Amino acid sequence: MTSIHTNLGAIAALQTLRSVAANLTVSQQQAASGLRVAAASDNAAYWSISTTMRSDNMAISAVSDALGLGAAKLDTAYAGTAAITDILGEFKAKLVAAKEQGVDRAKIQEELTQLNAQAESIVESASFSGENLLKTKSTLPLLEEGPMTTSVVSSFVRDASGNVQVKTMDIDLKQSSMLNEGGGGGILQKQIHSVGDIGGFRGTGVNSVAHQGHERHKFTGGVTFAAGDTITFDINVDSGTHSTGNDYTLTIDKALVDAALGTTDGIVGSPAQLRAVLERAFTDNGVPATAYESLFSGGGSTTHFEIGSLETSGHPGSSITISNVASSFASGAYPANFAMGLEDAPDQNHDNMYPGASISFTTAFTVSPLAEVYFDVQVGPGATTTYTINRAVVDAALGTVDGYIGSAADLAAVISQASIGSNLMAVASGNLISFSADQTVYPEAGNRAARVYVGNIQSNPPYAPDFDLAEVDITQNVRTIDQYLKGVDHMEKMAISSASRLGALQTRIEMQAEFADKLSDSIDSGVGRLVDADMNEVSTRLKALQTQQQIAVQSLSIANSNSETLMQLFR
Repeated sequence: MTSIHTNLGAIAALQTLRSVAANLTVSQQQAASGLRVAAASDNAAYWSISTTMRSDNMAISAVSDALGLGAAKLDTAYAGTAAITDILGEFKAKLVAAKEQGVDRAKIQEELTQLNAQAESIVESASFSGENLLKTKSTLPLLEEGPMTTSVVSSFVRDASGNVQVKTMDIDLKQSSMLNEGGGGGILQKQIHSVGDIGGFRGTGVNSVAHQGHERHKFTGGVTFAAGDTITFDINVDSGTHSTGNDYTLTIDKALVDAALGTTDGIVGSPAQLRAVLERAFTDNGVPATAYESLFSGGGSTTHFEIGSLETSGHPGSSITISNVASSFASGAYPANFAMGLEDAPDQNHDNMYPGASISFTTAFTVSPLAEVYFDVQVGPGATTTYTINRAVVDAALGTVDGYIGSAADLAAVISQASIGSNLMAVASGNLISFSADQTVYPEAGNRAARVYVGNIQSNPPYAPDFDLAEVDITQNVRTIDQYLKGVDHMEKMAISSASRLGALQTRIEMQAEFADKLSDSIDSGVGRLVDADMNEVSTRLKALQTQQQIAVQSLSIANSNSETLMQLFR
């Protein structure tokens, strides 16, 4: 049907042209911007996601910058800590050198003073952007100070609920601080609540036992017993502080010698034969002693003989005492009162041994209200029990209020006070403290004596130096070089631990920075997949739409020319 009112061909061509023009506009915009979704109207969901993620990516970029700043701070602190560790190693070497005989300690002290000054200089200079991780300023000792953390931004996180969080890594300044101005407690400083080596008590490992009473005599030569020849002597077994023991009078004659040795000539020619004769005399007379003791000589001695208690007398003592030696040998080949060595005092004697040990008191110290010392005690058959020394125990033992322990006598009194009920005796004599069992409870000596154990000494806070590095002075007698060595070694261990922590944080920051870069790239890539245009596809589509546009224009021209042809029919 052909109409002069309605040009259907033109309408169709115009509609096609409009559609092609619209699509062409879209393709031209994509080609120009490179974006498939440039505005919310293009795809509201994708536009919203991409806009949010681009914003988050900017935050991640800021995190990367913050990580760089944090890494710089840690690098500076690590460099300072490593340098101080080297200085402490040098410090220890100088202290070891100071132990050599004949060295000039004053000159070594000058070197130590300079090493300390260098350490303090390093601490002062280990600052980046106004922040120093090696120096704190707290009026309290670091042990009493609350959390002292500084943070480094590590990540930007948006969770599934859409909430935004900025994650940080914390650095504990209490562990990295070398010097704390005001309250002390830095790695190079004393710990205010430290009890140091506990006056020499720390490290005690007393585990003492005893053995039976015995004595050794030198064999002074053999003798030949004839009929009528005798050696007589008194022997006391197991006398001591708590008992008188048993007394016996013994006689050695030819009959006893021949019976003991299985001979008929009455000759005692060696220590071994004398031991056999004495053993027979003890057995025949019920003497609770033995001549076969060998604690000194190891047995089989060719020069000595020993006599020891069997500890079966019923008395708590464990001892041997020979007295009133008399002999019929007084002329000829034998000197007056010759008795083969029984007449001489023993050259070694262990009577009434009670387990015990001693320690030397070193340096005065104070048990603060926050400090405690723990130690284990076992006496005799009792159970091993842990006892505690704190400020209250110290003041109760010494009648003081300051917790100060200034001498061996003070420390012995405090240990005794803390271990009441253990039957442990701690007695001071000069600079020594001796540990033993309470003999009023355990009077038995020798093998039956109560074993004494004192050990497992611990403290809270644990061991830390009770002096600053700056206080080390080997020209004075305030502390021994060994005490200084132990304290400086502890400082070095703490510095090494701090360097290890800083190094671990450095590694973590490097890993986090690398991850942040990768995360940023991943977000860019993900956003690109959502909103970027495929330029190959866009260019191809653009070419096609341009062609379609040309065809549509030609179609519209043809449709319009058909109407003009129809009009010519009426002319």
